[in-house]
Amino acid sequence: MPFRSVAAVPSVVAVKRLVAIALALVGLVAPLVPDAASARSSDPQQRQREIAAERARLQDEIGEAAAEEAQILAELRVSQRKRAELDAQVAMLDAQLAEAEAELAEVSRALDVAVAREIEANRRVEAAKTRLEQARSLLRRQAVRAFIDGTTGVPSDTDILAVEDVDDAPRIAQYVDAVARSQAAIVERHQRLRRNTARLEAEAAAAKKAAGEQQAAVAERKAGLEAARAQQSAARAAVAAEAAEEQRLLGEVQKRKREYQRKAQELARESAGIADLLRRRQAGQAVTPSGRGVLGFPLARPSVTSGFGWRTHPIYGDRRLHAGIDLHGSTGTPILAAGAGTVVFAGVRSGYGNTVIIDHGGRLATLYAHQSAIAVQEGQLVRRGQVIGSVGSTGNSTGPHLHFEVRAAGTPVDPMAYL
Repeated sequence: MPFRSVAAVPSVVAVKRLVAIALALVGLVAPLVPDAASARSSDPQQRQREIAAERARLQDEIGEAAAEEAQILAELRVSQRKRAELDAQVAMLDAQLAEAEAELAEVSRALDVAVAREIEANRRVEAAKTRLEQARSLLRRQAVRAFIDGTTGVPSDTDILAVEDVDDAPRIAQYVDAVARSQAAIVERHQRLRRNTARLEAEAAAAKKAAGEQQAAVAERKAGLEAARAQQSAARAAVAAEAAEEQRLLGEVQKRKREYQRKAQELARESAGIADLLRRRQAGQAVTPSGRGVLGFPLARPSVTSGFGWRTHPIYGDRRLHAGIDLHGSTGTPILAAGAGTVVFAGVRSGYGNTVIIDHGGRLATLYAHQSAIAVQEGQLVRRGQVIGSVGSTGNSTGPHLHFEVRAAGTPVDPMAYL
């Protein structure tokens, strides 16, 4: 078998570089495993706070929707946000896992090469040791023959002195020189084999050590990937649970859609009825021009929570007019007449609940809805700032507040243009 060069054995530097890469990859495992708390909030109180905040925002969007509907819509929105966050985390985890697995595959291939080279180096070491032992045996046999039976072929001094034919002397000298060169070559080969074997053994030991370190690094990397996959499974389970909750809430919303539409149609009929009432009563009156200060705020400390105008329902997608403004107030807060006039209605009007309507003349009227108690009666004259009732949550209301409308010739207009 021909003797291969030591250069064919992988260098220690190259193998250590592979080990460094593997150890560096191990550090990528930590970012792959997101905090379990970030995957899905385990704090029910935090979730309820988010739902409460979302409900407060929804009140301006859905206007006079029922309180139960606002609660369900708030829960649905929070659930949708949670699911979107979880989907994003799972997508990021999938991408990082794919990248890490590709890098692990590359390191594993490099490890396979290193192990194969280690095996080849060990094979060459064994072959070199065999040849070295053969060279040692040859030297030992020649030494024995030289000192015991004289069969080395080298002439003794007696043999040389006994030469009678001078012509034999050169042949004997050539023979002695050839034998000496042969023995010197054997000795040199023995020494070379011993040096090469030592180098091969050192290289094989280094390769074996490096491969062992790399195997440990890859094993640790695989353990990290298994932990990441377990976390990924947990995240996917959280996504599935959130999706199921979302579907449940959507089912609840759909159940309430028909009721919502009924109430919306009821309010539209009530609004049209109020417009007819005012048009009949105010026929022939001159229109009062709009302007700031024409009317006063109906609460002593007004805080507008929902403005006038058209809005789109966040789930159903239909549009309807919020015909007034909503003012924040706790139950029992006194409601003040926005201007002097005559009470033309004081009682219950379907979705408006307990309602007072005042005709101010000039084809201008105001409406005060959802009252907990009414303090005036139909036909009564009132002055500006007089208490006409108390804030409440009757009718279609999401909580205690005052729904306040201004109507010009029976048509709802933006109250802020008169206040």
